[in-house]
Amino acid sequence: MITFGKNNEPHSRPMTNLNDNPYSTMWFSTYTKTRKVDDLKHNPKTLILFPDREKKNFYEIEGHATFASDDVVEEKWVWWYLYWHPEQENMFWFNPSTHVDKSIVDVHPVSVKTLPLRDIDYIHETYKTIIPKEIESKT
Repeated sequence: MITFGKNNEPHSRPMTNLNDNPYSTMWFSTYTKTRKVDDLKHNPKTLILFPDREKKNFYEIEGHATFASDDVVEEKWVWWYLYWHPEQENMFWFNPSTHVDKSIVDVHPVSVKTLPLRDIDYIHETYKTIIPKEIESKT
């Protein structure tokens, strides 16, 4: 997920995409007190990048981000957290039902394009962070 700061500088980070269809609204769980949330409150434009199955091309989805209601956050957030930390099901250091520092970012696709691998400037193998050359050149 790439968000844009107050001076339009890109901020890229790996995110887990558990969505079935990249052409409909995608949701991402996060903590509220993060740079991505601050960026999206200032500028709701976001880019979601992910490789095709052969890893020869990447899909870039430009989207408009909104934040889910408290009811939706409550429904999805604990499930997402336990997906990544199943061993902590009975060891939460906070009550996941009442913990207030949680958000769901909904990304509503606006446009989709394919980027060949040669147009990708940087892939951080550890975290799979991706920055397209055209984004990098604008900073």
